[in-house]
Amino acid sequence: MLTLADTDTPLFLAPSHDVPEIRDWIAFHTGAPIVPAAEAMFALGDWSALQPLDQFAIGTSQYPDRSATLIVEQPLLKNTGAALSGPGIEHQHHLNLPDLQPFQNNAMLFPLGLDFYFTAGTQIAALPRSTQVTPALQESV
Repeated sequence: MLTLADTDTPLFLAPSHDVPEIRDWIAFHTGAPIVPAAEAMFALGDWSALQPLDQFAIGTSQYPDRSATLIVEQPLLKNTGAALSGPGIEHQHHLNLPDLQPFQNNAMLFPLGLDFYFTAGTQIAALPRSTQVTPALQESV
């Protein structure tokens, strides 16, 4: 959060993360205002606590950059699961996403849509709105 938030960066804390210790840390280190989901530039929480996704701004046709970026905490990040392709991905990568459909729907909104960071401890993975998400191919037995 130190590199992303400051006094001009509205932040939404999902109920799972909206606790005095986190609010105090944000206030002291960044000064970022804590706001409702619809006003947030960044949102922090686990996947279920950040639902529904349609509560966050997806930008406008004139200002697609005025969308929210969701920072999703997960217990584990693995390079298995959903297949990811698109700008910046040379071939194809995989990521254990919590669900496929929301990311497929999000990509269809491009250039509007949400951007995502997934974190697990010291690991991080970025999923911009331009990324195409498809189910992983199953190996035949």
